[in-house]
Parts: sequence; C-alpha cells; structure tokens
Amino acid sequence: MSLSAVQLDPYLLAKMYTQPIIPEEKQAGPVVQKELPKVKYLGENQKNILLLIQNENEAYLNEESFNLLTNILNACKLGMQDVALANVAHYTALTLADWQKVVNFQRVVIFGIAPDQLAVEAPVYQLVTINNVTAIFSHDLTFIGSDKTLKGRLWMGLQKLFNL
Repeated sequence: MSLSAVQLDPYLLAKMYTQPIIPEEKQAGPVVQKELPKVKYLGENQKNILLLIQNENEAYLNEESFNLLTNILNACKLGMQDVALANVAHYTALTLADWQKVVNFQRVVIFGIAPDQLAVEAPVYQLVTINNVTAIFSHDLTFIGSDKTLKGRLWMGLQKLFNL
C-alpha cells in the first residue's frame, strides 16, 4: 500500500492538529478603553488637590465629618475652593489612574479607602508618589475625629504633603 492511497478521517486529523501547522501572525485585538464617567465633586479645585472619601449613606459627608474636614483644611491654610472633594461610593469602578484622567490634581488625600480599592499599594499616613501624584492614605474622618493619635499621624503627613 502506497502513502497516496492512505485516507484519514477529517475528525481524526482535527484531533491530531489542534494548532495551525504554519504559524500565523497574531494581531492584537482593538484596545477597548474603559468609558469614564463625568465625576461630580464638591469644591473648586483651584490648587489641584483631590480629597477622596467613601460614604454610601450621603452625597459627601455628614455635618460632623464635614466640620472636621474644614478644620483640617484651615490648619493646612486651605479652603473648599482649593480642593475637590469626591465620594468614591458613587464611582466604585475607578482606580487612582482613572481618577487622574477625570479630575486634575497633583496631590490627593484619601480618607477611609483601602489602597487596593484604587488599584495601588501604599502604607497609611506616609507620602507616596503614584503616577506623578503625591498621595497620603488615612483612616476615615469618623475614626480620626475620635482618636487623637490618628489626628497626629494625619497632621504629620499633611505637613509634609503641603510643606507646612
């Protein structure tokens, strides 16, 4: 029997050759960019400082936490006109890199949000530079308001962040 007389079942051939015999060039599929929402924030962001909070119950902060925040800003010689206060509870899918695309900022203070939730790694109360932005992660304002030690740690970090 000659080889030209051999007949193979197409099903058997398909099982034998699961990949192409001649490699073809693989073309990358189109890069799909995530559509970013238009972010609403409180303040005018005149000094390009972003404050991120997470509060599922309210638009931004309750009165007590807002008063604490304004006291912190006053101590840093800042006001609400200088910052953008955004609630990540309304934009849970955004990473810190996404925030950089939707809000113009060079410094960010993050209250009560785990770094991995924003797709970054960072210690609490220490300045870190992430994508050319200086950031400090802190506990939630509610915890800070009731703990003098946490207030002190935050204050030390803010002094470095704002060169006070």
